[in-house]
Amino acid sequence: MNPYLILRVSPGASDAEIRRAYLDAIRKFPPEREPERFQTISQAYDQIRDEKSRLNHLLFDRASPGSTPIEVFLKFCSASPVEKPLDFQAMIAFLRSCTTT
Repeated sequence: MNPYLILRVSPGASDAEIRRAYLDAIRKFPPEREPERFQTISQAYDQIRDEKSRLNHLLFDRASPGSTPIEVFLKFCSASPVEKPLDFQAMIAFLRSCTTT
C-alpha cells in the first residue's frame, strides 16, 4: 500500500497538504458508507501524517527486500570510506534525497 497514492499527494507534500487530502478523502468515503475504504485511508494517513511517521514509513514500510532507503544507505556507507561518522541529520538528508516511494 502506497499512502501517497491513496491520499493523492506527492512525497514532498507538507503536513497541511497531507491533512487536507486526508480530510477530503474521508468526506468522500465516510466510515458509515464505505468502512473498508475509510480504514485504508486512515491507515495511509497514519503512515505519513507527520515528519516522524513519514520517516518511519520510508525506513521500514517498504515492500521490496533490499531496496529500502536504509538498506541502500547502509550499502553506501560500507562501500565508501567515511572520514568521520555520519550523524542522524546526514542520514535524514540522504533519505530525503531518495525519490522512490
